[in-house]
Amino acid sequence: MVIPVVSAGTIDGSVKFLGSAAGNTQKTREISLALIALSSARHDTVVSVDKQINELAENLIKTQNPDGGWGLYPRETSNALDTAYAVIALRMAYPYVNPLDSESILEAVRRATSYLISSKNKDGWGYVPGTPTYYYPTVVSLWALGKSGYSYNSRVVRNALKSLGNLTCEIPEYEALALKLIAYHSLGYPVDDKAIENVRNLLLQGDNLTVKEKAMLAYALVLYAPMDFNTAKILLNLENMAKKANDGVYWANKPSLFGSTDIIASTAFATLALSAAYVTPKEETVANPYELPCRALRGLQNYDGGWGLYLNSPSNEKATYYALKAINECIPPASIVERALNWTETKFKVDEASLTPGSGMPVGYFFALETLLEHGMLNETEKAQAIKAIKEAQLDSGLWGNTVIGPQPYQTALALKALLDLGVSPNDTTIQTAKRWLLNISNGGWGIHVQTPQFSYMLKPDVLTTITVLEALDPISTPKELKPHIQWLINQRTDGGWAYWKEYYVWAKNMTYPGIPSVELTVRATDLLARYGYNYTNETLNLVMNARDSGSIDNKTIETAFTIMYLSRFQYVPPVNLNNVESTLNSAIIDVIAPSMEKVDVDEIEENLVALFGDRFEIPNYTQIGEENYIAIGGFDEFNVRRYNPYVRFHVSDDSITVGNVTVPRKDAVVLIPGKTANGVVLFVLSDPINYDIVKEIFSTGFIRYLRGNAMVLLREGSYVRVIVVG
Repeated sequence: MVIPVVSAGTIDGSVKFLGSAAGNTQKTREISLALIALSSARHDTVVSVDKQINELAENLIKTQNPDGGWGLYPRETSNALDTAYAVIALRMAYPYVNPLDSESILEAVRRATSYLISSKNKDGWGYVPGTPTYYYPTVVSLWALGKSGYSYNSRVVRNALKSLGNLTCEIPEYEALALKLIAYHSLGYPVDDKAIENVRNLLLQGDNLTVKEKAMLAYALVLYAPMDFNTAKILLNLENMAKKANDGVYWANKPSLFGSTDIIASTAFATLALSAAYVTPKEETVANPYELPCRALRGLQNYDGGWGLYLNSPSNEKATYYALKAINECIPPASIVERALNWTETKFKVDEASLTPGSGMPVGYFFALETLLEHGMLNETEKAQAIKAIKEAQLDSGLWGNTVIGPQPYQTALALKALLDLGVSPNDTTIQTAKRWLLNISNGGWGIHVQTPQFSYMLKPDVLTTITVLEALDPISTPKELKPHIQWLINQRTDGGWAYWKEYYVWAKNMTYPGIPSVELTVRATDLLARYGYNYTNETLNLVMNARDSGSIDNKTIETAFTIMYLSRFQYVPPVNLNNVESTLNSAIIDVIAPSMEKVDVDEIEENLVALFGDRFEIPNYTQIGEENYIAIGGFDEFNVRRYNPYVRFHVSDDSITVGNVTVPRKDAVVLIPGKTANGVVLFVLSDPINYDIVKEIFSTGFIRYLRGNAMVLLREGSYVRVIVVG
């Protein structure tokens, strides 16, 4: 079963009530409790409370007595209890006050802490200095000192902690228990798990508790306990005790002849419980998600300025070439590019010296040359010299390759592309000779070619060589000439992309294995095929983002570079969170699609949505996401989530699910992720079919009303379902 966690509307209403009520009281304790709750709930409400926090903090500072303490009312004799509450309040408000007032708050807290320490008895605190020690002022003073940085090992609190269980308890038993746990938490004092379990059971079974006691115990519980079924149930019960007054929400004990409603204290502790249990992520300026690997690529740059194929490997011309192309998408510091170009310029001279008659076309020379060409670092004389050197490096056949097994498609393609990029005419004899040879030796892809005086044949074609040849021939060939090779390349697509080989045979094991797609080959193939009318954009986007999120590109320069180059092309997608989805649920027409769920279950979900939000939900006769608002229910692999939300890291494996920085077992997880369509939002509710019971409970229990954060993971733990908010 799944239980709603916290209603943002409840917290919004409680802070409105507390802001108003605190302005109409002069009691130090009530002002302090209101300020404590407002400070705690500041990040969990759409209501701005900064003005109230500043005003209440200023009020406390103005009413502080000359001895550093506070009385029950302004200008009354200082006492430890009210002083302790004021210290807690000012400590919690300090991060949110006007910076101009921050020094005065620190000074007020310093004076108040001195008052508390000086007024302490050996075993704790009395209400005023010189009076016997009592439980209530002692436990709240301990809470205050914990908030001021003291730990349970501090000399000033040791004796008081030891004597706490033996002191006369002048307040209700369960209020005393709650305050003790709160004080222990602030001091870092270890608490037995059994004690927390007792509090949980007390709240689940304690029908005789007052509203204030339930609020205080709930706050104590959530300070220690992770969110689970029972904790959520307790908080939901607490919410159901709230009462409304205009647009405010409050909690109060039942009125009685001799008892107090304690309306401000009850509301403050209830607000503390709800806000402490459920913290929404802070809003941050979000960069384009497609640029995320930029920092990783910078970190792969070597000290000499180049990039190696892998982290800490020697600098390599090909890796540096693609790293420079990618780093330009990241708007890098000029020094990064300058160092890389300096390294390439030096390496080019070394590679150029190795380019001798009949030597073929070295890969390093090609990529160093292309780098310098693209950055305008070769003058006309140097270009002419390069053309001459490349032509002289031909074999006797007029092609480029290996003196042992003859001309090679890969080296010939590199030489062909280099000459064209250097400005050689496509009609040049050298260019045409290379083109004819490449087209004549294969009817479908290229690989290593063996040529002897007696025979010639092609070994198994591979994707890298084929793409390289096609890229070289593309500007000087017709689609008809390249058609069989294009079709061969299409047929090599596997598992959403392209690998070096679609499959390969291992002789030692007598087995055939599928190839693993690489980002480089997939992006290059996608770009090449797009020029011939084949569109694999979305499939490649999914593969590239999956490679990024799964970590398979980590510490690999070329893979990281191609990831950046591909992702940086896509239009900025506005960020979206579950709060946006919740707002849409309350206001817009929404289609519910669930391709793999039984119709009777989908109908039940729609009925629950209508009961919760009104008659604005429809089950269309299609199962595709369009441009409006959707709730999309299905398996983890059923929808392309990244297309609608590239910000949240989402990776699926056979055993686990990763959402943001949360990784959980797949078999126990239900995931809620928001997305953005052209004209609306989409809520993805994803799980394996074994957890469809939890999916149905999301809607039948009303949990759908309480969406928060960038995503949510609902994790089955035995008979409980734990709620994890992804920040």
